[in-house]
Amino acid sequence: MSDFIDDLCKRVELAARNNTPLRPLGGGTKNFYGGPLQGEEIDMRQWAGIVEYESTELVITVKPGTPLAEVEAALAAQKQELAFEPPRLGATGTIGGAIVSGLAGPARLSRGGVKDYVLGCTLLDGKGQLLNFGGVVMKNVAGYDVARVIPGSMGTLGIATELSIKVMPLAPAEATLQFDMDVNQAIAQSNNWLSKPLPISATFFENGKLTVRLRGASAAVQAALKNMGGQEMQAQHAQAFWTSVRDQQHEFFKAEGDLWRLAVPPTTVDLAMHGQSVHEWGSGLRWFRADTGVTAEQIRATAKRVGGHATLYHAANEAARVQAFQQPDAVMLKLQRRLKEQFDPAGVFSINRLSPIL
Repeated sequence: MSDFIDDLCKRVELAARNNTPLRPLGGGTKNFYGGPLQGEEIDMRQWAGIVEYESTELVITVKPGTPLAEVEAALAAQKQELAFEPPRLGATGTIGGAIVSGLAGPARLSRGGVKDYVLGCTLLDGKGQLLNFGGVVMKNVAGYDVARVIPGSMGTLGIATELSIKVMPLAPAEATLQFDMDVNQAIAQSNNWLSKPLPISATFFENGKLTVRLRGASAAVQAALKNMGGQEMQAQHAQAFWTSVRDQQHEFFKAEGDLWRLAVPPTTVDLAMHGQSVHEWGSGLRWFRADTGVTAEQIRATAKRVGGHATLYHAANEAARVQAFQQPDAVMLKLQRRLKEQFDPAGVFSINRLSPIL
């Protein structure tokens, strides 16, 4: 065991005894996300580096403080990538932050979310114990599929000290099409295309324009270009467009005010709320900025009515972060409490970063 990890274990043990809250921190690029920041910072950038990378096995094992850019560069050198396209919200972002935030980019539509690619992890729990989970490391002995629970946990269960991640080869061909249509036409057309064997990798809808990215075998992409119609974007412009969407540098994300993230069934028609919105993931993800007078309660109620949920992704008012995530139902709340009691009984780690559960 390294001196850093040994000291970290002792620090967590002491914090548990003294009821001192701790907060693991990477590059700080997602400090705006989730509930209020609480606890003494633990700078995980001191624990960085690629532990093992077997490109032929499509697996990379990393320390959480490793810069995301370093991981992506190593993969790109072998013509591979992180399949879930984590948003790069700043140059200081780390792979640990990308994983524990659970945020995925445009390719989430076709390749799945972060949890689908975390094969194993080593977790430092709230008792100061190092636990190993997953298929690449030791068998999970606690009865929980922790490798799948860590993504999106926001550091509330413990500190991931090592992560094994499945990676994917770069697609051999890519093209982007644009179509002029209204919002409900875009929703219907996206879902119609997604029900067919087309190499659709991502979609984005804004202001009467649907943009569709194709990725896959050259023959499949060429066939889709012929069959789908629309206007093909120049490759350079398309790359810049999708980078702006992935990294949330598109103009929509730069505006002032609260930014909401609504997850709804993708076939749901336009929610007709007062404000501006853009759609991703076949309209299963809808980013929303409300007009003045639209309340958080109204937004959450609208999402719930159609079988979805709403997250206050970026709050203009810091106080609103107390309930950034929609309060879980009774079953989910019970599960969250059981996980918290199992891994962090003293409440050392970021108690309210997800939602007030204790």
